Amino acid sequence: MKKRFIPLLGSAAVSLSILTACQSTPTSSQVASSMVDNVVLPSYSKLHNAAKDLEQALEDFAQDPTNAHLKEARSAWKAARKTWEVTETWAYGPAETLDFDPNLDDWPVSKSELSSALNSSSAFTEQALSRLGTTSRGFHGIEYVLFSHDDASAFSKNERSYLQAAVADLENNAGELLASWSGSEGFGAVVIADPEAAIADILAGMEGCLAEVADGKLGGAFDTSNAGELESVFSGNTGTDILFNIYGVKSAWEKSGVSSYVDSSLSQRLSQQLNTALKLAKSLPSKLNDKLEDQGVQKKVNSLREALTEAAETTVAISKTL
Repeated sequence: MKKRFIPLLGSAAVSLSILTACQSTPTSSQVASSMVDNVVLPSYSKLHNAAKDLEQALEDFAQDPTNAHLKEARSAWKAARKTWEVTETWAYGPAETLDFDPNLDDWPVSKSELSSALNSSSAFTEQALSRLGTTSRGFHGIEYVLFSHDDASAFSKNERSYLQAAVADLENNAGELLASWSGSEGFGAVVIADPEAAIADILAGMEGCLAEVADGKLGGAFDTSNAGELESVFSGNTGTDILFNIYGVKSAWEKSGVSSYVDSSLSQRLSQQLNTALKLAKSLPSKLNDKLEDQGVQKKVNSLREALTEAAETTVAISKTL
């Protein structure tokens, strides 16, 4: 992640109360528990499993660098990438305080640092990886190397060794992130113990992700016509990243039950806005690298950014009612 937008809401400053008395309205405790049990833990479990699959695919490629294995590894990277992007709405708690977010997803890539390490006459080792910064590791470091050549025979021994070490590090971070939320001593228990703060964090995470996609992931590139500002630029996966960011926002909104907890008119408005944003995101090409000057794509991007901004504003309005 290039940068995390600071949410407009502080959990300590928000006092929550149930606004509707209908019997189907969940309690704040139910929302907090659902967020942990139905959203966060399943998503991090999927991330960890996808990281394991990517680790195996890159091991296969490193040991037997064929074009078939290269194709499988790239597919595994894209599959794992989806499982991470959907979690960015709840990239608070350990993802932030224990640095799992930068360890997994820092960008833009430090091309000079990576190139220097990979072009060294010394063999690339786990120790060499440990000396690299977060912008040379994680999803985007792996992406930079994995998508650097279209023929498997072009990958050097150091590049293949880097992929093995980097994906082992990614898998380890994904597993530790899941563990950090799990069990009676995990952050999930902290969330459940303070449901009012949990709801504030859910809404703040939603607003932060919506704003980041609108102003950072899309705005950074399209406002400057600079493809280098696009995340997942080497794989051409930016559009898919954005789509799964929005899926994550909807997941937090719906599966936690917070959509039923808040004012019904605002809830309906936000649900409609998220559905509109999702529909617009689905219409984007996955690869945006060469589409910055395409007027048709620009129009779609502008419409999507407007929808995301409106949804972020509604999320803030909801929070102010609580």
